[in-house]
Formats: sequence, structure tokens, C-alpha cells
Amino acid sequence: MITHPNENPTLLTLVNYHNPVLREIMAPVTFPLSAQDKKLINDMKYSIQKDQLRKAKAPWDAAVGMAANQWGIHKRIFLYCPQGDAVNGLEVVINPSYEALTAEGENSPLQDQRWEGCFSVPLATGKVQRPIYIRVTYQNEAGETLIRELKGWEARVWQHENDHLNGLLYDDVKAGKCLDKRTFSSLPEVEAFYRTVRE
Repeated sequence: MITHPNENPTLLTLVNYHNPVLREIMAPVTFPLSAQDKKLINDMKYSIQKDQLRKAKAPWDAAVGMAANQWGIHKRIFLYCPQGDAVNGLEVVINPSYEALTAEGENSPLQDQRWEGCFSVPLATGKVQRPIYIRVTYQNEAGETLIRELKGWEARVWQHENDHLNGLLYDDVKAGKCLDKRTFSSLPEVEAFYRTVRE
């Protein structure tokens, strides 16, 4: 169970698709973290939990990541849990960046296409093209700078959340990453579509 330094964490509310904060570049975070930033991070950790997503009437009841500006917060922070475990697999990522890597024997970074959903783009999914291998640089809550390499799904989730902090949604034309987008009238329709593409 996650414990929070602040006794009464605040349940954050997701902003809607048309909110301009989703299309703005987020401000870097300075260290050491202020008391306000520490509380904000703990509110984010609290708000990404399944029970809290349901209370907030989020489009889905589980997440593999969430960027601060999806809650209307102008900070360069995202939560990262690519396996969907927001309790034991949750990482706080601050001031992130990444670069695409070229696989051995290749002249340019390998890319693949997968369907992605997004809490900021409800009742929709997009086939998004992204690099398979990336090197990421970021800071943790202690202010330590970390560098590591990611591939496949973990790399895709990172890029999706990192894009949020740069003011990009997967379906933005200026991003040029979404090759196809489908919209639906209900969540069961979205889930049925995902089942067909995974078969």
C-alpha cells in the first residue's frame, strides 16, 4: 500500500481534450523539490490509482502512465507504470527527455506501429508510429539524474507521456505520428476493437 507524506491527498481531475494546457510545453522542475511539488507528486500518485480514477470518472479505470498536464498542472513530471501496476511498478519521472537509438546493423532507428489509447483522448484509439529503442534521461524525486535504455512497449509508453509534456497528443497533426484514428460511441466498443486487433 502506498503511503503519502500529506495525510489528505487531493484527488486531481483530468482536463478535457480541448484544454490548452494539453498543447503547451511544460515548465522544468527545480531541485530540491519544494513542499508544493512534493505534495503535487503525492497527489498524482494518489490520483492514478484505480479506485481514484473511478471516483474521478476517468475514461478508463487503469493507466500505464499519466503526465502532469493531463491534470492541468504546468510541471515537467509524469508517472510511469508500463505494466499497469500503479502500486508496485510506479515511477516518478521528472524533467525527462529521450533520443531514438539505431539498432546494430541499421542505418536509422527502427520503428513500429501500435494502437494507443489516451485519457486525454477518450473513446478513441490511434495507430501511432514510434521508435522501438530509445535512451531516456530524467531525474527522480531525489534529484538524481538517471539514464537508461528502453525498448518495445516500455519505450512506447515513455514516448507517449514525454510527448504530453511537450504539448503533443498522439493525434496531433503537427506530431505526424498517428497513421490511423478510430473513434467510438462507448467504452465497450473501444474494448471490443482492442480485442480484435490483439487476436
